[in-house]
Amino acid sequence: MYLRTYILYMEYVCVLGHYSQGVKEGTERAARNSVNDTDNDRRTGYEQIFTKMFIMDDGIEMTVNPLLKEAKNPIRYIVDNLVGRENPKKELISLAQGDPTAYGHLKPPEEAVAAVIRAFLSGNHNGYTASSGSVACRTAIAAAHSCPNRPPLSCDDVFVTVGCSQAIEHCIAALAAPGSNIIIPRPGFPLYETLCRRHGVICRFYDLLPEEGWQVDIESVRRVADSSTAALLVNNPSNPCGAVYSREHLKSLVAVAGELRVPLLADEVYAGMTYGRPFVPLAEVAGSIPVFSVGALSKRWLVPGWRLGWLCLHDLSGTMKRSGVRNALNSLCQISLGPSTPLQAAVPTILTAKDNTWLMNIMDTMSLAAVSSVNRISKINGLSTASLPQGAMYVLVQVDLVAFANCPTDVHFAEKLLEEESVLVLPGECFRAPGFIRIVTTVPEHVLHLAFDRIESFCARHYRVEQSETICQGDAKDGKRDIGLGLPRVSSCVGGHEGLLLKPPGPNLIPKDKFHGCLDI
Repeated sequence: MYLRTYILYMEYVCVLGHYSQGVKEGTERAARNSVNDTDNDRRTGYEQIFTKMFIMDDGIEMTVNPLLKEAKNPIRYIVDNLVGRENPKKELISLAQGDPTAYGHLKPPEEAVAAVIRAFLSGNHNGYTASSGSVACRTAIAAAHSCPNRPPLSCDDVFVTVGCSQAIEHCIAALAAPGSNIIIPRPGFPLYETLCRRHGVICRFYDLLPEEGWQVDIESVRRVADSSTAALLVNNPSNPCGAVYSREHLKSLVAVAGELRVPLLADEVYAGMTYGRPFVPLAEVAGSIPVFSVGALSKRWLVPGWRLGWLCLHDLSGTMKRSGVRNALNSLCQISLGPSTPLQAAVPTILTAKDNTWLMNIMDTMSLAAVSSVNRISKINGLSTASLPQGAMYVLVQVDLVAFANCPTDVHFAEKLLEEESVLVLPGECFRAPGFIRIVTTVPEHVLHLAFDRIESFCARHYRVEQSETICQGDAKDGKRDIGLGLPRVSSCVGGHEGLLLKPPGPNLIPKDKFHGCLDI
């Protein structure tokens, strides 16, 4: 029985074209040649077999939740699958994962570390605390996130979570029933999609405009909203774009949320990490529109591994309380039980510490890295940026794919860059931005310079002037021209959802259906 199951599985792999790293090139070629039109009828059957059943050695049939097929973190998936693909003659430089601690040169403030140590050593925080977080922790977060000219938040308005990702998931689970939709940014953080799809929630996409500093295309929000829309998600400061929105732009987002009669989900995890335009909390300009503001210690205090986040509910009109959403959030916290209690005990000290000098030095370092990165990119043939980042830790770089004949997609570009120069970047497809790559700037200065030296060498080898042409001149499938830096804009529904017209990833990197959970093509 086990052998039969294995044979079926291998046939399934061949039919679907899902090639693991260990499959030989000849086997790949044979598998591709075996696929024909009649195989389409077999795909569904194989899917049913291996989504729902796995036969163990003892004959026990195991079932798998089909929603878990789409429960993947694309960033972690890509990074994990690329391990070992770098050039062995060159030391790996990772500009992929948004972890400011990766190289050890950016350290958290001493006051934060000392507060955690004291909490652990006291022995007073080894047991359970309130499901939504300790009162002291929630009170401190409420004070830190109360907005001027609005009633102050109380501890009852705050829910402590295991990182910001869980706070986002709690919002999705509380607001959106299966079959409803949430409107999310494009380009945007891919985990939004993953979390939505895990709960059976449809993702609709609004566009960010590169030619306007990656501001929200308000009309695209209106186009994709309908009576089933449960929330509008805004990421400010932005990952992967580095945009920081002005007060006026935030007011326009509040206005459209009011038109649509939907709450706002504000991912503000990078709120303390700005070095251009000052950060304005969305709740500060929201009026009576409910705002679910999520954040964490991870970015501002350079401690992503501490996994302590929060959700602040700004509900001036009391709509979320009357609708039962507040009770739903409490119930979700009772299930998850929150992060480490010693970490919670340290939060009041961390949030009130006088670390202005430390923070200014960190932001100066990040600002210089952003400026240096944009300057270097501007001198490399085939690469360009829309604007100078004003926050977060990323630069979104457009690749003139027409000029790189052997790199037909951003995925191919990232793959070959790693294999030849041992520089790891994330392809834009991960963020629904085909034709782009994302670069993390929180690496030591000398490492960043070395990385750009290698990128420049790579581009010089592969760039072909005679093949280069302005990418913006291409037409999208719906007949509309690309706008700004060439992101295709579509108004028709692709694969059941609004989305970019994406190209499939390269054959040697990531299977198409495993990239996002769904590429909508």
